[in-house]
Amino acid sequence: MKGIDGAVTDLQMQDLSAIHSAGQHLLGLINDILDLSRIEAGKMELNFDRVDLPEIVKDVMSTTVGLVKDKPIRLTPDIQPNLPPVHADNIRIRQVLLNLMSNAAKFTEEGSITVRAFVVEKDGQHPMVHVSVKDTGIGIPEKDQPRLFQTFSQVDGSATRKVGGSGLGLSICKNLIELHGGTITVESQIGVGSTFTFTLPVHVETPMTPIELPLDGHQIRAVLAIDDDARLIDLYRRYLEPKGYTLHGLINPREAVAAARALRPQTILLDVMMPPDHDGWQVLAELKGHPDTRDIPVIICSILTEQEKARKLGAVDYLVKPILDVDLFDALHRLENHSAASVSAN
Repeated sequence: MKGIDGAVTDLQMQDLSAIHSAGQHLLGLINDILDLSRIEAGKMELNFDRVDLPEIVKDVMSTTVGLVKDKPIRLTPDIQPNLPPVHADNIRIRQVLLNLMSNAAKFTEEGSITVRAFVVEKDGQHPMVHVSVKDTGIGIPEKDQPRLFQTFSQVDGSATRKVGGSGLGLSICKNLIELHGGTITVESQIGVGSTFTFTLPVHVETPMTPIELPLDGHQIRAVLAIDDDARLIDLYRRYLEPKGYTLHGLINPREAVAAARALRPQTILLDVMMPPDHDGWQVLAELKGHPDTRDIPVIICSILTEQEKARKLGAVDYLVKPILDVDLFDALHRLENHSAASVSAN
């Protein structure tokens, strides 16, 4: 696979893609189990802050586009104008919404998936934002709905078994929303579709602290992840943001240079196995060929082991997928230590 015995054939690439998908599925399952273990042990730490839901909805819907690209499904946001921010953990709310949208995409063959968000105010109660994901999928039998949010629970039936699942996702969603002081419910009808709705408290505004920028204009601890698999971008976000990083995701490799110029990230994470007409190697060459982006460190993330090629093209590090959080932190810390040493030397 290192290219010693020749180029990778199409059949080998298919096998590698299958191995990669299986590895990512396993990594996702491991993370779900870890989340559930933390919740049950009372050790799930949430980073509450002001969260703008329209931005999260936009990002998650962009992710879902890839999940329905081969289906006649319309994705529609329906967001109340001037929706107030919520008091929540940004990463965990993305996780909940992505899970609900992924389920809707799996169980809907045609029609639409609509995300609504609106505020509800009741006398004597804290205002709550209601977020719903409505699909025109196969629906859920009424007898199965009460146990949907139970751990390892799955709806019986050939249609649901065909797409699989661990039975952990909705249970984790329920626990996360309840940790936010909200609720999650479902309404469904066979052959018509399902609507999952969760609530979050409106954020009480406090003065904002300005973002600190170093003299060279680079955002402190900002990372740009370029990968056509939005699920991996979301995984990187779950790894990094609790540690104080800001992660920006990009699924279109053709926009890499423009995004890097606009964001000025501290580091770029770059997948190489993207569309053959614009793969990661081409993106790396473009980044290193532009005067505004050539000095931004790039870490390659791939299922292939082509470290030598990456270094020749200008990458500073190389991580082999599936990537664990400790691998990513080690790479970023090596880079930060190297940068600090360079500054001291000057």
